[in-house]
Amino acid sequence: MIITLKPYDASTMEYTHYENIQGMCMTRAAYFACFSGGADFPTAPPALAELAVKMIKTGFVIHREFESCFEMGNGGEVMKLLVDMALKDDALRDWWQRGAYYIGDFEKVKQRFYPEEREVLGCNM
Repeated sequence: MIITLKPYDASTMEYTHYENIQGMCMTRAAYFACFSGGADFPTAPPALAELAVKMIKTGFVIHREFESCFEMGNGGEVMKLLVDMALKDDALRDWWQRGAYYIGDFEKVKQRFYPEEREVLGCNM
């Protein structure tokens, strides 16, 4: 996914990548155009999961809009959809791990939805 970044300017509210790539950021307008959808912010779990994937794959997960993906009364369902998507998408898993400090370690999150895999591996945690 290609997004346009610009040098950070503290005079306006801007959104930074979690790795803050060389001080680059998105303007507020660009961030909202890319992620929030304004009044059209999704509420259905599949749409929220897709929006969360977009944010994970671009590194913009430390902002309110990312948290909102899990606060529509169906956060568990959204997270399970995300885990299922990541199990099929190596790039998503890689980006998830890059942002694990903010999102949580993928393997630990996966165990919440697939605990039987621990038992199969003989861990029985």
